[in-house]
Amino acid sequence: MVSKSEEAELNRLESQVENGGGGAWEYLTQIRKLKVRRSDNVVQFGLPILSDPKLGDDEWTLYEQVAVAAMDCQCLDVAKDCVKALQKKFPRVKELVGCRHCCLKLRDCGMRQIKLTLASWRTIH
Repeated sequence: MVSKSEEAELNRLESQVENGGGGAWEYLTQIRKLKVRRSDNVVQFGLPILSDPKLGDDEWTLYEQVAVAAMDCQCLDVAKDCVKALQKKFPRVKELVGCRHCCLKLRDCGMRQIKLTLASWRTIH
């Protein structure tokens, strides 16, 4: 549950970003931290900063956040591009591929991919 002060801070950051005052990374970080769902904003404000070299390793966290938000918004081309970038860096992101398939109405294929991935993780760990 999000406290009133956390919600106020999130709303302040959202207003700042929407009005061109910067702070998109802080806003997206706050969304992740509070585990709130603002998928449209994540896609809108996350895409432009994906190529920022200052992100370093946080780039991959942002790719995942934008990919999931894009699936939620049915921005499937964006989700596809993010998942492809993640697959190049981390070949074991098959559960995101499964989620994307579910979004594409390929539910059986997507669920099969998720189950196979989970089963393979159980045998490794």
